[in-house]
Amino acid sequence: MNDMTFHAETRAPIPQSTAVICSRCVARNACLPSGIGTLDILRLDKLVGYRRRLARDEVLFRKDQPFAMIYAVRFGHLKSSRPDHRGHPHVTGFYMAGELLGLDAIYAGRHACTTVALEDSEVCEIPYSRFQESMHESLPLMQRFHAALSHEIVREQNALLHADMSGAERLATLLLDLSARYAERGYSGRRFRLRMSRADMGNYLGLTIESISRLLGRFRDEHWIALDKREIELLDPGRLEALLSAAPGEPGVSHEEE
Repeated sequence: MNDMTFHAETRAPIPQSTAVICSRCVARNACLPSGIGTLDILRLDKLVGYRRRLARDEVLFRKDQPFAMIYAVRFGHLKSSRPDHRGHPHVTGFYMAGELLGLDAIYAGRHACTTVALEDSEVCEIPYSRFQESMHESLPLMQRFHAALSHEIVREQNALLHADMSGAERLATLLLDLSARYAERGYSGRRFRLRMSRADMGNYLGLTIESISRLLGRFRDEHWIALDKREIELLDPGRLEALLSAAPGEPGVSHEEE
């Protein structure tokens, strides 16, 4: 075998030198642990398996699929969903470059959700057995993994809080969360594209498509955002933050449910 390893047609050939790939990757600042040194990067040579290309709407993994890999998003956006109590798909999260996927399956050995690409995307497949070995050798990598687990816990807790929020508060929470995540990756936290549909946003927040459209229109009319189809600009993020911190009945802030 030469210096290129090939897998199924849906997977791109990956040079054996993962260190070189990671150093050139567009998602390296979000994906690689902070403080990682040369020795840790060399250990990554044996960590990453293959890069996998996904077309829009292509499934990365399905609910109840046996667990073998975790995935690092190299570029693109994905969403996860699982059946609600009525068996209908419920969106549980949106993912972007640098974030880890598949952590839901560690406990049971099977994935608890189905994850699909919202657009053409690419992920790095990491065999979990290799990842465990590498964590014992690299403190920054272990810290990165624990941070990812903590992030998932916080995401689940925030989803539970949606039940006690008004529709406007739920939408403000999502927009501010996306803003912060883009800013962490060195992109604009004020101007970005909503990669998910209105239907996905509503499903995730527990609102109808009509409510999402109404609320976006209200935020636009209040000059809190500018909106052109899926292109959004947060003109006054402070007002969105105030919406979340204001007490019920505070002047100028409506807490009516959508």
